[in-house]
Amino acid sequence: MDDIHRMKFSPPDDTAMLPWYQGAFTHGFIALHPFFTVEGLDPTSCDHGTLVLTGSHRPKDVDLLKWMDEQAATRRTGKEIPGGSLADITKRFSRRIGWREICKEVGLHDHRELDRALRTNIKGLRRELEDQDAAERLVTYCNRQSIFLPTEGDFQPTMEAEIVSMFQNAGLSEILVGDEFDEDEKLISLASLANSSPWETRDDFPKWGARRLMAPDHSLLVWVHWDSFYTAIFGTAQRLRDLRLSEGFEGFWCSEENTTYWLMQDAVPLVQ
Repeated sequence: MDDIHRMKFSPPDDTAMLPWYQGAFTHGFIALHPFFTVEGLDPTSCDHGTLVLTGSHRPKDVDLLKWMDEQAATRRTGKEIPGGSLADITKRFSRRIGWREICKEVGLHDHRELDRALRTNIKGLRRELEDQDAAERLVTYCNRQSIFLPTEGDFQPTMEAEIVSMFQNAGLSEILVGDEFDEDEKLISLASLANSSPWETRDDFPKWGARRLMAPDHSLLVWVHWDSFYTAIFGTAQRLRDLRLSEGFEGFWCSEENTTYWLMQDAVPLVQ
């Protein structure tokens, strides 16, 4: 992979992130997806979060895709707020809750344990890595407090305004928005993104959704990983110098050893 393409993608899951970029990016920040509340709104009344399905529950004579669609339709039945509307409400009215606070309330040692609980909840880990007890405590607490869990693999409505501000503070007026597989990239003005409309409802983004945001000169890259509860921000020292990422996002600066699955590595302290 040549340098210009390396500067457009996330590394393989088992590869240390910063070394993989081979100096093209000198720093990486892991911005954790916030938990949140919306006053007067119960998460159980909303079509929100990952629909977790187990293949063994599918009837043998039913097509897989048809069965998945039926299960999704069943979950939507009776919901007060559909997904697209919830994204709009979230972006306008949510109150963010950080991972530090959730760890304290649920009795988890650090953000790695919380990440493990979140991934366990969506069945995103091998069985030997799961922590079912922590996942159950987390879900029980959040349901009791009407707290929405963050979602994985997508830019969060709770973070969109800060992401736009970050690119603007870097001196940019437009960015490249790409899908996961480099099949579609669009040049979008930041002015058009700096409003209250959630990104998932836009019709000018790549067909398969936005998974990568890039400075046109490839000095700044932001991506989400399909099975992860964070947004990664990588850039050159010059580009990141005055952005003060820890003021807009809760997270940590990557070590040279951090891979996509940093939950299995030594903890890097949160900077906010």
